Amino acid sequence: MFLVGTDTNAGKTTVACALLRAAARAQLRAIPFKPAESGPAGPSSDRARLLASSILDRGELDELSPLRWSQPIAPGMADDPNPFVGRGASVSDVEAMLGRARWALARLEQRHEAQLSLIEGAGGLLVPMPGGSWLPDWIEGLRARPLIIARAGLGTINHTLLTVESLRVRELEPLGFIFTQLLPRDDASRSHNGTVIEQRSGVPCLGSLPYLGRPPSFPEDDGWLAPDFWPRVLAE
Repeated sequence: MFLVGTDTNAGKTTVACALLRAAARAQLRAIPFKPAESGPAGPSSDRARLLASSILDRGELDELSPLRWSQPIAPGMADDPNPFVGRGASVSDVEAMLGRARWALARLEQRHEAQLSLIEGAGGLLVPMPGGSWLPDWIEGLRARPLIIARAGLGTINHTLLTVESLRVRELEPLGFIFTQLLPRDDASRSHNGTVIEQRSGVPCLGSLPYLGRPPSFPEDDGWLAPDFWPRVLAE
């Protein structure tokens, strides 16, 4: 399952961590994976947060995220901006990089006998990725089904429906969408956003993660997930 945000900072890592904890409660062997990460390392990095919520041990941090750059920009731009700004082909080989990601993911899956892999993307759907590629190339290359992560408030109807349509143009049917609430303030649009998106797209709302505080205090039960979330996901 590939977590795709409607934008950067939509809450993908927070949802992934919450799902890893929910999988453990459901006695499912789920592992995290972030094929390409850009930005500073440390305990607040995406891969460190994913590791802390997972069944992986500290020695598997590099396999969890095999491709890394220190610049806090899109992974493709950190790798080589030239193909994205019209200055020629990439110096990197996207197939070689996808091969490294597949190998690292397969090792983790085999080692932990994983029933589910939660793969976190970078930013939104149309994000530059290593080797002159784009995020949909990585969803296809890792043979995953997309799950959309969207903010719960005003504007999410447009952002989520655009992401659904863009995925479908590429024959990548989303499993569903999950809302995140990143701020404690109320928003009158929240009461209808999920229903509007479902009615327009036919894509189900599979969860709504409330505001968790800072640092986040993760739910101790699965009331934020759709009742049939695990059967639906595992059936795919």
